[in-house]
Amino acid sequence: MILSLGSSLPKFKELTFHAGLNVVLSTRADGSNEGKTRNSAGKSSFAELVQFLLGADCDKDDLFRKKALVDETFRGTFRIAGREIQVERSGSAFGRIGMAAEVAEQLGLPWKQDKGSGATSISTADWNQYLGHAMFGLPSALKGSAYGVSYTPSFRPMFSYFARRDRSAGFISPERQAEMQQRWDWQENLSYLLGLDWRISHDLHNVRQRERMLKELKKAAKGGALGDIIGTSAELRPQVVLARDKATKLGERLARFEVADSYRELSAEAAAAKAEMQAIARRAVVLNETIEYLRNAIEGERSGSPLVDVERLYEAVGVELPGLVVQRRREQVAAFQASVLANRRAHLTEEIARAEGELALGEQRSTALEVTRTRILAILRSGGALDDFIDLQRLLAEAEAEHAALQERLRSAEALEQETTQLDVERGHIKLRLSANLRDKQSHIEDAMLLIGGAIGELYKGDRSGGFEVEATDNGPEFRISIQGDSGGGISNMEIFCLDFALFTIWQRKGMGPGFLIHDSRLFDGVDPRQILKALELGKATADIHKGQYIACLNSDVLNSLSEETNIVWEEAIVEPTLSDREDGGLFGFRFD
Repeated sequence: MILSLGSSLPKFKELTFHAGLNVVLSTRADGSNEGKTRNSAGKSSFAELVQFLLGADCDKDDLFRKKALVDETFRGTFRIAGREIQVERSGSAFGRIGMAAEVAEQLGLPWKQDKGSGATSISTADWNQYLGHAMFGLPSALKGSAYGVSYTPSFRPMFSYFARRDRSAGFISPERQAEMQQRWDWQENLSYLLGLDWRISHDLHNVRQRERMLKELKKAAKGGALGDIIGTSAELRPQVVLARDKATKLGERLARFEVADSYRELSAEAAAAKAEMQAIARRAVVLNETIEYLRNAIEGERSGSPLVDVERLYEAVGVELPGLVVQRRREQVAAFQASVLANRRAHLTEEIARAEGELALGEQRSTALEVTRTRILAILRSGGALDDFIDLQRLLAEAEAEHAALQERLRSAEALEQETTQLDVERGHIKLRLSANLRDKQSHIEDAMLLIGGAIGELYKGDRSGGFEVEATDNGPEFRISIQGDSGGGISNMEIFCLDFALFTIWQRKGMGPGFLIHDSRLFDGVDPRQILKALELGKATADIHKGQYIACLNSDVLNSLSEETNIVWEEAIVEPTLSDREDGGLFGFRFD
């Protein structure tokens, strides 16, 4: 619950709240044009202040970092999990929440003391973590839990369904409390708030991320950055067949080639020498690359090889590229990378020395083999029988190498294409899990359906029908509230009211949640006065039953349009002092740009 709000601003309108219905009322001065005032009466600023004190982000464009407010301190007293807690915050120190040391210790929160002022404070991160635990049952320590990683339910987005912000365009649709809220965010957080398994939506978000990466990889493989390295399976299959046929025919010709016995023995020796020299040369390439890699690693430079980027892209979607040069090089330096953390520079230097030594020995051996091979070839050429044989060997080696390279590219292309199928399968499994979860948690869904359906019935007294649906789709859970005749405007706003009202009631019944629901006057724009009054009565009834607060911001002309036939005692509901759009009548006591 909110008990009070205050500020160091001399003319700030300090507000005190009570259980039940609280109406923050704003009057309009005669002849004023609210649309042209700079700060208006501050009704929207009221919700911003509550969010600010309860740990909201405070970017450079935030209200409380404006020049007129940045050095001012704002305070609030709240009852959270049965404790009365007073906090302070300012735009100039937005990363800290002022709190008495003894209170922080009671809450189990680490605090710091300012050496100059002696004031004690906690971090906004610790404050948000505590609020998530106290209000919504999240772990008291997020690190190491399922909620300690990115893209999981958290306090800030869940709380914002209880205090929507006009500044964040929170009144666009029921399921989104901010215009920029992503699908995974509202799916996971609403699932959590409604008692469903949020991990299903979390897993689906991971699939979406892999699908986005896969889409980019496919573009690259179709003539983009990876076109020459991978290609497509449709293009590569005929190339593999032709290369294999070419190598087979050359192999058959070579098998039929006849050389005199004396030549055959020498030819075999020459071929062995050449094979060993080629092996040494291939090893030298690897050693030189390794040496260059190690030297760059010592200097802290990044190689910049496009193959490294290819490897990272494929690792991001879990696609293996068996046999590519990228993978082989990675395996060769894997042991090196594992030892870097222990003794980086010493080990790198040792590895460079070892590689250079092996390279020198290889060069010596290759020189000796070249001498032997040159001598043998001179003897063979004198007989005139080796030229064709050697040419066939060279052509066969080239054909076999081309065939092997094309096979590797084909395997990579097929793996890339198979990943699409795998992701489709995973989406299907996730949808099955979601359907099963909706069946298992039917009682939770029915509870929300009854609350929302009942609210629609009370708001429109049978004039309009509507309800709440939760559907398992390939793209995750869809939460839909519909009221007959919805074409935007006031009816859409009442759909938002119904969802917020249901969440407020559900968590009040649990004895958890913030203990309050705030609705800015923006929610009531275009709404018939009859529905506005019914919404206030519904909020009051739930707040009274569960000893919570329904806080509504209203303009005086809207209040005056409401029927007098109500159980609401306005003198008790209206929070003093009332606000106005006069120069000193707003929440902050003055206007500013």
